[in-house]
Amino acid sequence: MQDITFAVIGSGMMGGVLTKAASELPYVKCVATADVDLTRAQKLASQHGGNAYQDFHAMLDIEKPDAVIIATPEPYHLDPVKAAAAHGAHVFLEKPMATSLADADAITKACSDAHVKLMIGYILRFEISYAMIQSAVAEGSIGKFLSAYARRMTSISEARRLGGRVSPLTYIGVHDIDQILWYHPVPVKSVYAKALKGRVFEELGTFDSAWLMMEFEDGALGVHEVGWCLPEEWAKWQSPTSWGGFGDVRMNVTGTQGNLFLDFTPMNLYGVNHEGWKMPDTRHWPSLHNKTIGSVKLEVEHFFECVLNNRTPLVTGEDGRRSLEVMLAAEQSIAEGKKINLPL
Repeated sequence: MQDITFAVIGSGMMGGVLTKAASELPYVKCVATADVDLTRAQKLASQHGGNAYQDFHAMLDIEKPDAVIIATPEPYHLDPVKAAAAHGAHVFLEKPMATSLADADAITKACSDAHVKLMIGYILRFEISYAMIQSAVAEGSIGKFLSAYARRMTSISEARRLGGRVSPLTYIGVHDIDQILWYHPVPVKSVYAKALKGRVFEELGTFDSAWLMMEFEDGALGVHEVGWCLPEEWAKWQSPTSWGGFGDVRMNVTGTQGNLFLDFTPMNLYGVNHEGWKMPDTRHWPSLHNKTIGSVKLEVEHFFECVLNNRTPLVTGEDGRRSLEVMLAAEQSIAEGKKINLPL
């Protein structure tokens, strides 16, 4: 079988994670990396193969990859997607798919017109616990869906890494919004949200945390608490070096005949020494014998299998738009101090 070739646009943290996972698939080959920071692109290319570029247009013209992984900052998704689609490359796009509905629609249209695959990178769809909740709800195991509550709280260190460029709703909240919408695929009627400001706001100018409530047209509710105000000490250990830190993450779903509870914080493994308690991430992209496993591997593997076998990805542009609309409504609700009706 001939290798599927791919290129990467955006070689930051997630670009690196996705590139490593994809490069380790036996039938996939990285041919190029592009980033406005050429040094960063060169570093990623040296690790996983291919050439490094500062201009993604030149990269696409020269390399002609079968697929492209796009992991640029949130406002800069549209242009690389349009360029990739115009070159006939299938697109894996990190979440959120855009920062406006107009860009989201243009992204979906560009891929549709070019007859290329578009998959949005919602990694939780490939995390077994979250997927098992979806299958249980879809099967009717807890009766009629009534509500879901999701909590995603991470350390202030994550906010500092991003330098205040984005809110926690935009950066991590969309994961749980997508999950709730996946569990209950009914149109959302309205969104109300409130933000809390503390030391993250004082230091970086973005709010510390937020609560949002989405009301579905059938009366069901989705509630999400999201933020990055856990202290630095939450995941500050220096060893073991392979133990990546994580936050305080939960999902509870209530139906007319039962409940589902997910506490994702310990992930089955925890330890303690002079540095304090440690609860590593063993599920998203841990390394096992120097290879990436977990939900990120399943996610990129699914994308390339869809390319190889001409299948529709599990997370489409339409899915990405739906979660984006709820997120934008929540940001608008915070800014205006009132409930926002959908559609926007």
